[in-house]
Amino acid sequence: MKNKGLRYWLLWFLGITVPVMLLILDYASLLGGVTVGKVLWGILLLYLFLAFSRAIRGTSPRRFPVYENDPEHLGFQYEDIDFPSRDGLMLSGWYVPPQNKATIVICHGFGGNRLMVAPIARLLVRHGFGVLLFDFRAHGRSAGDLSTWGWMETQDLLGALNALQQHPEVDPARIGVLGFSLGGQVALRTAPVSQLIRAVAAEGPSPAVFADHVLSKRLTLKKILFMPYIWLLYAYHRLLVGKPAPEGVLAAMEKIAPRPLLLIASGEAGEKLFMQHLFARAGEPKTLYEIPEARHVEGILARPEEYERNLVSFFSQALGVE
Repeated sequence: MKNKGLRYWLLWFLGITVPVMLLILDYASLLGGVTVGKVLWGILLLYLFLAFSRAIRGTSPRRFPVYENDPEHLGFQYEDIDFPSRDGLMLSGWYVPPQNKATIVICHGFGGNRLMVAPIARLLVRHGFGVLLFDFRAHGRSAGDLSTWGWMETQDLLGALNALQQHPEVDPARIGVLGFSLGGQVALRTAPVSQLIRAVAAEGPSPAVFADHVLSKRLTLKKILFMPYIWLLYAYHRLLVGKPAPEGVLAAMEKIAPRPLLLIASGEAGEKLFMQHLFARAGEPKTLYEIPEARHVEGILARPEEYERNLVSFFSQALGVE
């Protein structure tokens, strides 16, 4: 499903109104006397309502406008490019031809657009790399109104790779992908199905499926409280999207090698743990670059010179740039 249709809105209506109505009835029944069963039933209904509401928000990002398009302000000259995703949605982006024969496709995060990654594009262009930065479906200037947590956004990245093949100056043996948050997840999950991707870098990739949240078999109170909620999120998401769950990020990691991999981790909490598990699953050659003082996908702000040096060095070596 590329756009929200009748099925989506019917599920939206049922998923919101039924729990709310049952919560109202449960509250009314509590006025006649409080019992443990009524309280637990109310908590369960609230749990279901919150999970469905979160799933709906995950399919409906606010479309952030591409408000800047002046090459002087962006710091690089570009060509407007429109191309179809692999499943036929028209996507919009900017393309800069390579000067060193290597080209990087840059993927933004959830709720963002190409402007989110423009500073990274400027950095790479300065070092001679070509770049293609585009808006995912339901983002920026691209078509569609249904975001899918990366499930179908892999089709967007595959479409971008197809578009690059139409440019004779692009060396198909020197194409890399760089993604942030949702874009990082999409990059990692697309690499196993496209040999056009010769190197992958991802900063703060998000989970894609329920299995990506199960990092150990140890049972904890946190898991008891939150794992059912996360399972419900993905179950609702599957209903809204109308597609079965794809392969997750963890499962995709071991299929990227022998292509070079760079993982960039920010912070000290859950993201660091998730990145360590991704890194452990991946084959060589691989690099884990940790920036503990940085916020999510803001590594370049925390260590601008070091970040630039590491990123340029990775793609230069991986893509055979002198």
